Amino acid sequence: MNRRILIILGAVAVVFVIAVVGASTINLAGSDSAPGEGKTVATCVTDLVVKTPVDTANHDANQVKQMTITGDMSNCVGETLRAEVNLDNGSHVYAVYKITTSISELTLNFDATTGDFYDTKPTASAGELTVAGSRVGPILVTDFGMTTITIAKTWE
Repeated sequence: MNRRILIILGAVAVVFVIAVVGASTINLAGSDSAPGEGKTVATCVTDLVVKTPVDTANHDANQVKQMTITGDMSNCVGETLRAEVNLDNGSHVYAVYKITTSISELTLNFDATTGDFYDTKPTASAGELTVAGSRVGPILVTDFGMTTITIAKTWE
């Protein structure tokens, strides 16, 4: 009887260990909801939300093709937004958008021909930002890191 209980307990323990290891692998691979969505407070924006939806058309190479920034940006008119994305290889990509009218949503695209993101940090001249480098195409989810949004009146 004791032997039967030990076998059952051993089988349950093995199933538990397999379940825990499997869940850890999924989380570590970043295949859950990454890159995801973030919300924060900004000086001129109310309820700033950054969304980076994942295009799963090719399940072996899930990509981020756009970044959507929402929030009441009516107090940001005349300021410039810089979006910076850290990539897994240590490099960064940047987008620059001059807010000229009151907006509540902005979509920045990753497209090698017509996109908004560039592979070089923008340069500041006379308080304004100018894009630099080459346009960047869609980014693999596995390469996509932290995003920083900065909105300012002048840049140095």
